[in-house]
Amino acid sequence: MHSTTEYQQVETKLKLLRALFDNSSDAIEVLDPVTLRFLDINATGCRALGYTREELLSMSIYDIDTAYSATPQKVLAQLRESGHALFETIHRRKDGSTFPVEVNTVSVELDRPYLLAITRDITERKALEAAQQDVARHLQRISNFSVLLSSANEAIAQMENEADLLCTLCELAAQHAHLRLAWIGQPDDEGWFQTLAAAGAALGYLSGIHISTSAKLPEGQGPAGQSWRDQKPVYIFSISQNSHMLPWAQRAETFGMKAGAALPIFRGGKRWAVLVVYHGEENIFDADLQKILTDLAQDIGYGLDRLDILRKEREINAFNEALLNTQSSGIGVVRFPERILERVNARMLKMLGASSPGELIGQQARAIYPDAATYARVSAVEQTALSEGNGTLRDVPHRRRDGEIVWMDISIQRLDGTDGAQRTLGTYVDVTERHRLMDELAWQSLSDTLTGLPNRRALDAEMGKAIARSDRQERLLAVGFLDLDAFKPINDNYGHDAGDDLLKEMARRLQDAMRRMDTVARLGGDEFVLLLEGLRSMDALDHVLARLQAAITQPLHIKGEIVRIQASMGLTIYPFDDGDADLLLRHADQAMYAAKTRPGREDGSWVQIYHPDIGNVSMGDEIVRRDFLRALACGAVTLRYQPLVAMATNRVAGLEALIRWNREDQEVSPERFLTALGMRERQALGRFVLQTGLRQLAQWRDMGLDLFLSVNVTPEEFDNPRFADSVFGILAAYPGIPPESVVLEVLEIGEILEQGIALEHLQRLRGAGVKIALDDVGSAYASLLRLKNLPIDEIKIDQGFIRELSNKPQDLIFVESLVSLGLAMGVLITVEGVETEAHIALLREMKINYLQGYAIAKPLEAEAVADFVRTFVLGAGDADTPMLALYQHLGWVRAAEESAINHGIYAYAELAACPLTTWLHAHAAELSGVEALLVEHEAVHALGREILQVRQSGTREELHHLLGQLHGHSHRFKESLGQAVQGMRADAAATALPPSSNE
Repeated sequence: MHSTTEYQQVETKLKLLRALFDNSSDAIEVLDPVTLRFLDINATGCRALGYTREELLSMSIYDIDTAYSATPQKVLAQLRESGHALFETIHRRKDGSTFPVEVNTVSVELDRPYLLAITRDITERKALEAAQQDVARHLQRISNFSVLLSSANEAIAQMENEADLLCTLCELAAQHAHLRLAWIGQPDDEGWFQTLAAAGAALGYLSGIHISTSAKLPEGQGPAGQSWRDQKPVYIFSISQNSHMLPWAQRAETFGMKAGAALPIFRGGKRWAVLVVYHGEENIFDADLQKILTDLAQDIGYGLDRLDILRKEREINAFNEALLNTQSSGIGVVRFPERILERVNARMLKMLGASSPGELIGQQARAIYPDAATYARVSAVEQTALSEGNGTLRDVPHRRRDGEIVWMDISIQRLDGTDGAQRTLGTYVDVTERHRLMDELAWQSLSDTLTGLPNRRALDAEMGKAIARSDRQERLLAVGFLDLDAFKPINDNYGHDAGDDLLKEMARRLQDAMRRMDTVARLGGDEFVLLLEGLRSMDALDHVLARLQAAITQPLHIKGEIVRIQASMGLTIYPFDDGDADLLLRHADQAMYAAKTRPGREDGSWVQIYHPDIGNVSMGDEIVRRDFLRALACGAVTLRYQPLVAMATNRVAGLEALIRWNREDQEVSPERFLTALGMRERQALGRFVLQTGLRQLAQWRDMGLDLFLSVNVTPEEFDNPRFADSVFGILAAYPGIPPESVVLEVLEIGEILEQGIALEHLQRLRGAGVKIALDDVGSAYASLLRLKNLPIDEIKIDQGFIRELSNKPQDLIFVESLVSLGLAMGVLITVEGVETEAHIALLREMKINYLQGYAIAKPLEAEAVADFVRTFVLGAGDADTPMLALYQHLGWVRAAEESAINHGIYAYAELAACPLTTWLHAHAAELSGVEALLVEHEAVHALGREILQVRQSGTREELHHLLGQLHGHSHRFKESLGQAVQGMRADAAATALPPSSNE
């Protein structure tokens, strides 16, 4: 029973194994390792081979696998070595068909050695691999085609020789399209193709070959002849199977060429040659290759057309160049709106001192003019020429390459081209000699013939300018009348030649002793007039007078003798002496005679200052200085504090200390007395303001107010070598005040830049934490170019730029440029002169850091500061103003301009969404000429929309043309808006006045 049970279990296991064996998805074969005959095979293997199991048991592996039978020893050797072999082979079915298989063979030891082979049909896998290889080959061909066209286009754009171009294109085609041969042929007068260029491994194919264009000849039946006649591509997919290729079939086979194509090449719109290519594979010319060859043939035609155009351009240019260079006048062509020199002739090069056209062509026209005023003058006439056709200018200075100035008369004409760019042609005539003669005559009429100094006529013209500059700069002008003492004895004792030499030497000394901004003129005899400009105080005048006295009193050598000369000078000071040029000269003359008769000349007192009571020397400055020092000592000089509001918090963040002098029961602001103070008084004032302000700041900080204090510093204080140490000493007395809470506002930065000691002060103070602010930025804009070199933390924009914005919104661009300057420097920005709610709304939009002005508060007494700081909150301001609307409008205008210049993307602002549209319609009844304003505003928006459209598909020239139009319309709109707003404000002011009485 036990034996029977075991037998049944074994039999069950064998049945299970047989079921698994027959139902496997792979064929399983049991082979004799020696004869390779089938000992067993499962049902899957029988189905795959088409035999019954009985048939296969009488067969060996050699009957179904001829590929395997060719290498049995290799497989058997691998089995003996490792007991395992994995390989691919081909099996043949009973019906003779074959299929690929993967065989995994294992050597097995049971009662004797067996081979167990698991065979898998890999037909689908092989098909997938083949498809993947086809895709990879297709992608590689597309990549090669793209490289071919790119390389061909690059060659076409760069090469200027026809033969080299054709050879290069054939080489590129053979290389990147894997062609056996690529050649370009052109028929001769008898219709036989001559090779123009060829490349490829099968170049020998063309040796001695004959190809015709005639359809009647066998040599004309091929693709080249047919393509020439039909003027379209011809493809031969199999040379051996195409009857038209019989004359060349054997030759083609010799050179490994199995397929060919011919494509016509057109030049100037007419057939010119054919491109013929041959490949080493049949049926290779699929749609992709046909497309690339068509594009290549077209590109060859484009390249030839380009060479023809270049040749014609060279011929035309050579003719024009010869014509231009024979002109006796200079010729220059300027392209707009860039204003770039596009062309100059040889005469123009010589006139401007250039050795080659490259030194001028492509440069901005601005480079040939010596200054901005001349450039603007020429620009205006060029614009006239562009609009009206021509314009002329006389006596225009030009800068040569070596820096010398030459003068030219210019005649400008508009050049109308076809490329959309605007150009002018200028004819330049050198009139330097004429100008030199005119200058010489003018100099002679304005100069003293003996000394070369300006004469009375020149002095009259210069005095008016000096007075105007004094008003504009708010500086003092000293007019001096100087007369040499005891000059007549020089003439009498040494002769008139010696007297003339003395006058010439004295003229030289006076010029050397005076500053560049000053003027000295000779009226006649031994009388001279001096104009000393830009004086801040009497101290500055004292320095100049000391140099003059030292120069005058230096000994002179006359005919071997040493002579000493003295002089007397009368001075009058404008604007204290508020007269015209003639009156100032008469007053200076009166003061000079008073100086000559003045007692005490032996002590060196040689200058008399004019006063209505000429017996008194002082103009009152000495009294002002004395009284001011007393006022400091007795408390008559006090401080007011004007709040500075931080835009980030809308609360007061700091205070500026402002001086007030209670003099004769009146509170006097510093502009009325500061210029009269000397260096000693100014330095004393600076210490007083800083000490008083810090003492008050310490009290406010003890009250819990976290504020900073801003204090003005005058240039005279920087002349003190101990200025920084003095500031540190005062700060040390208030240890509760961090240095970061003190801001020093620096005035007159232009001259500070020239003082090393001043820069050292600034650097030391800033290094210790004290903040440095640049005050009244914009009032002397030229000095701003050097700001990046200064150690500053803040700039304060001059209040004059802000106050007039309500009446002149077109000036907004100046304020914005100053703000942009501060942002670019990375410093804080404070705006002074904030006097209206409209100012607040605008500056809030502009992201200013601090605001200061009467719209916040007038200068406060110290006792009122604490309550004001605790309660004040800055409002939103009045947004219903043209300033804010114009600022927002200008934002997208600048974006449009940037897009036109750099082809960037910007968000176009619709006309209806522009704040200016809303404001103009809301105030239409109050604005004169509002219809014209609306039209101009709409034109600006229309140009912005057009720039966006052209940027996406247009040319750079079109964008620059639109940019010029945008600038013009935007400028006219801003000017018209400013005039309309001024009229609206004036009407509103007139309406607010009470009616006048006729009684």
